[in-house]
Amino acid sequence: MPEPGSRRKSSASSAEGYSVRAVMRAVQLLEALRTSADGGATLQDLSDRSGLAKASAYRILRTLDETGLAERLPGSERYRLGVRCLEFGQAYLEQIDFRMEALPVLERLREEFNETLHLAVLDDRLRVVYLEKLDSAHAVGLMMSRVGRTAPSYCTGVGKALLAARRDDPVALLEEWGELRRYTPSTICEPADLRAELERIRTSGYALDLEEHEPGVRCVAAAIPGLPDGAPAALSIAGPAQRMPERLLRGRLATAVRSAASEVAGRIGASPEVRR
Repeated sequence: MPEPGSRRKSSASSAEGYSVRAVMRAVQLLEALRTSADGGATLQDLSDRSGLAKASAYRILRTLDETGLAERLPGSERYRLGVRCLEFGQAYLEQIDFRMEALPVLERLREEFNETLHLAVLDDRLRVVYLEKLDSAHAVGLMMSRVGRTAPSYCTGVGKALLAARRDDPVALLEEWGELRRYTPSTICEPADLRAELERIRTSGYALDLEEHEPGVRCVAAAIPGLPDGAPAALSIAGPAQRMPERLLRGRLATAVRSAASEVAGRIGASPEVRR
């Protein structure tokens, strides 16, 4: 398994050889723990998934355990992330200015439409990371999004909005990494079709998820324009398909998310135009 950050060839640390191997290995284990099921992972699981020798993985796990970044489940041989990771995550969220500026806008949208609101960014593997989620008062069934969790970008509204705002060819990267797989019959996973979809999003200014990631869940999303380095965040309105017909998604809701994204940009002094 490639070490985290190995694809960031333009980063100063990689170019100048400043990366520390032990730290990179610890990050590999943390990533394996982060993506493990709720029951945690055994040492053998972590060794297999990280590509580290079992003895090396054990030594790193002991160190992570001592620092609170990992912990062994009581009465078990399985490991999970430690509570200190939650503290780091919370500190990260508190330091993001646009999240704090977006919250009043998201709250107003939830009050107006009474559907679920999301704020999200992309990680270095082009996965969606949810920074905020405001739940609807309506019953929505099972929606997998949670603050701090990841989701595929190419079949979610916020993810497609963010992919469309990039200057490079994210579809080529997703294809190279083997990420383009089908979640539902509606998932767009052919590279040519996905590129055409992203071009439609650039033209319209909003992205739709028509049950492409989760059956029965639809959403409309817009990238927050004019922030540094393109559009690092997007927001969405999501809900069950029976309450979100395409006419509503492409009409009133699309107008609402585009206006809200521009408002968030304005609250932090960003340019009103999306940089492409």
